[in-house]
Amino acid sequence: MTNRITETNASTGHMQLVCLTPEELAPLIELIPESRPTARRLLEFLSVNPHSPTVEVNKAVAVGNISQEANAANRKLFFFGYMIGCMRPPVPLKNRFKQDTGMHLWSLYKLPKEAANDSQI
Repeated sequence: MTNRITETNASTGHMQLVCLTPEELAPLIELIPESRPTARRLLEFLSVNPHSPTVEVNKAVAVGNISQEANAANRKLFFFGYMIGCMRPPVPLKNRFKQDTGMHLWSLYKLPKEAANDSQI
């Protein structure tokens, strides 16, 4: 399982970017073990802040390795039709020195109910 979303699979309608209400978020938070509070904070933050740059996620969630926490959350979320993922921005984000960075944009996605390559015969 990978967290990386490409422009292709994010824009073709296979997955949908979602923002959740507190009522929709509560059952998803409960899926993540209490022993993973950072993964819970990550889910909570991304549920209302789609396309968040890496640096903003780091600050808001107090996490060093976003991918590690996203993978922990995705192990539970995937079976309920959601996943945390990242994608490269169309134009690289700049740091305070006006240099290109390797930052990604993080979001919460709703997975399709059926795989795109599944068809009924």
